[in-house]
Amino acid sequence: MSADVAWGGTWEHPACGASGDALWDDEDTAFSDHGCGGEGAVAWSAEWRCHSCGASGEDQFDDDTTPYSHHECADDEDQEAAA
Repeated sequence: MSADVAWGGTWEHPACGASGDALWDDEDTAFSDHGCGGEGAVAWSAEWRCHSCGASGEDQFDDDTTPYSHHECADDEDQEAAA
């Protein structure tokens, strides 16, 4: 995985209408810290982007999930070959 991959997303809790957004690094846990006690799950819609090569993608997942981009950056391989 590239260390240059970052995520940004929005969470929503449909039961109470609360929402928010956050930024985090690839392989870190997305956690809304929302605890209203209402029924239903908090859901995330998020995008990732590689700062090295510009690749990106998107995903949807439940709160308290660790999303992975599964991105193998070609720029990382080029830098390792040059070293």
